Amino acid sequence: MLKELISTQMQQMTPGQRLVAGYILDSPHEAAFLTASQLGERVGVSETTVIRLAHLLGFPGYHGLRSAMSGLLLDRLSTLERLREYESSREFDFFERAIHKDLDTLGLALSTVSFDSIRRLGEALLSAECVYLAGYRSSYTLAYYLYFYLSWILPNVRTISQDMPFEMLLNAPERSLVMGISFPRYSSWTVEVMATASRLGLTTASVTDDLASPLAATSDYVVTVPYRPVSFIDSFAAPMSVLNCIILGVAQLLGDDAARKLGMLEERWEDEGVYTKQKMPPRQAAGEGASEKQGQ
Repeated sequence: MLKELISTQMQQMTPGQRLVAGYILDSPHEAAFLTASQLGERVGVSETTVIRLAHLLGFPGYHGLRSAMSGLLLDRLSTLERLREYESSREFDFFERAIHKDLDTLGLALSTVSFDSIRRLGEALLSAECVYLAGYRSSYTLAYYLYFYLSWILPNVRTISQDMPFEMLLNAPERSLVMGISFPRYSSWTVEVMATASRLGLTTASVTDDLASPLAATSDYVVTVPYRPVSFIDSFAAPMSVLNCIILGVAQLLGDDAARKLGMLEERWEDEGVYTKQKMPPRQAAGEGASEKQGQ
């Protein structure tokens, strides 16, 4: 598929070719109907740049690339049709379909996620002097989740302030690692944070949907994970599962030190009564009490 071709060749593209590739992925409904000259004009590059991109992707010329764009357009249309099916579903069928879609995405993640890339990222996190996590809007929940658990076992983990990202990065220790998390539609804030970190010479990493992501372009370490929204919701079932793998990978690399820290935390939580062991009597389902009273 064209999307996979672009992903595999993204690192070899010139900046101009990346602009063209990004436009093709974002707007196949427009790109598929443009000539090479029109496409170049649309993104501000020459016709030659567009043709060279076609050759880089393995096509004999622009005509082959344009045919592949038509296939990408058909894929996008089928996605829109599935969305309409969601909207017309009956209530309980709708709920089942939403859960099954997450299950399908998790299954895809199991067969496509590179566990070697997770291991390499875990090693980088462990060796970093300080870890900075960047996430915006719905992806902030993922960044905070990762921060919450890594803070149990690593000494210096922080989430990047959405108001003062540059100030934090400017003062980051030299051996820091900056990690961004974002999925379509990519947050411009997160993309800029990653670009800034790269310009400052900091080690960078990202968790995103594929190598064509704008985060991947400025990342030293990339973990890709399938992402499929459920209707209008950013469903993070698969990304959350991959974050769990990253956390567990770091803990495994730490070995006995992680076990020691977790043991100390458990003792502290026990002393402070952080968690309650008391269970309440089961609650009646809505309407059950009323039915019993009516029968008395």
